[in-house]
Amino acid sequence: MPAGPRARLPCALSHSWTVKHQCVDLLAEGLWEELLDDEQPDITVMDWFEDSRLDVCVYELHVWLLAADRHTIIAQHHVAPRTSGRGPPGRWVQVSHVFRQYGPGVRFVHFLHKTKNRMEAGGLRRTRVTDSSVSVQFRE
Repeated sequence: MPAGPRARLPCALSHSWTVKHQCVDLLAEGLWEELLDDEQPDITVMDWFEDSRLDVCVYELHVWLLAADRHTIIAQHHVAPRTSGRGPPGRWVQVSHVFRQYGPGVRFVHFLHKTKNRMEAGGLRRTRVTDSSVSVQFRE
């Protein structure tokens, strides 16, 4: 090691993702096969994330409508909204999608969101998420 004062290196920033998911069993929630197959009610997924200003993309939403085997994908939606990274801190952003006319066979909704984190000199900064929901609406 060379003699003399040590050079100060800048703290390296490290990004990571937190992933949370849930698989909603529509039959266990009180719906029935004929209703899902014949009426195909609208299925809405909604989430709120904080524009943490860690990056232009701090949040991703992935949703799959699945058949009874939990593997066959009937419909899907993926979004990774971009933010300017310059808005006011703590601004909340709503993300939602409505599945319509998705076809027969849906029995499960697999809902997954990812939020970006960053390790900084002062500790871990997280992107917060809240009020995640899956709802079923009947049309008239």
